[in-house]
Amino acid sequence: MAIVDLKRRHIPLRRDIIYLGVADEELGGIHGCKELLETHPELFANVGYVLNEAGYNETFVDKVGFWGIEVKQKVPLFLRIHMKGQPGHSASPPDDGGTLAKLIDTLESVKKIPTPYRVTPAVARYFAILGSTKNDYRGEALRALSKGVDMKQIERLPAGYRSLLHDTIAVTQIHGGVCTNCMTMLATADVDIRVLDDEQPDGMLAKVKALMPKGAEVEVLLADKPTPASPIDSDLFRLLVTAMQKSAPGSVAGPAVSAGTSDSRYFRARGIAAYGIAPFKVNYYDADTVHGNDERIRANFFAQGVRLTRDIVRQFCAQTGVSVPHR
Repeated sequence: MAIVDLKRRHIPLRRDIIYLGVADEELGGIHGCKELLETHPELFANVGYVLNEAGYNETFVDKVGFWGIEVKQKVPLFLRIHMKGQPGHSASPPDDGGTLAKLIDTLESVKKIPTPYRVTPAVARYFAILGSTKNDYRGEALRALSKGVDMKQIERLPAGYRSLLHDTIAVTQIHGGVCTNCMTMLATADVDIRVLDDEQPDGMLAKVKALMPKGAEVEVLLADKPTPASPIDSDLFRLLVTAMQKSAPGSVAGPAVSAGTSDSRYFRARGIAAYGIAPFKVNYYDADTVHGNDERIRANFFAQGVRLTRDIVRQFCAQTGVSVPHR
């Protein structure tokens, strides 16, 4: 809508704007953004900035208190465990419990891999800024954790904040079996692991492989490397802060680290500054619906977010001194 708005008004630009819409982001972007960058690098010659998803904001009723501009993210490690066992009648199961039982036991062991807490430099900076906006127990905990690990403070925080302080392991899919009284020969399970934003995934992968019993194999679906944080002293970052704070007087905007993964990492690996923004307000109730049932935002928040995005793109890309009629 920001691009359509500029085109309709015939606004002269001082820099090119590219709208890039790709598939496969939810599966890691391997056959989407990554493949496009690798096979058609000429399309991205001289690209300096990327605006993408993965930012977030915190609201109090319908007012934004903090805008998180994502500049760094945790490192994804997506695995598929293939288990093979003895097929047969389930009235006479094998001593090891069969394929699915072995898979479940293996997944239980993987879930128990130690994931100690640690505060990375990027998260420390993020927590210090976010903590300064809160006057409750969360603000106290965030400010304390920006200086180092404090288990007492960690236990006070919701899971979303805690996920930035340690590697996380989540079993997301299990497939196997064809009938109730049959022992299946093959079964698979997908495991979504996110290691801290400055970690290589090799160590965690080695720990998972070490837990595999006979008949099990680990397939790596996605294993990335940490990328440098996008700069917070760029013209675009400063504009984002100014525009967001202006749209919500009294709010604070600053760099954030994402527990999730977006295609921004592919640009950062190539030295392109990428910023994740969330121009749409998300209140407390709707925030929990992300990737869940009835995922939603409020209609009026959507309209406000489109307007904010248009303002950001216009200010950064339109020629200076051009009068833009307000709508």
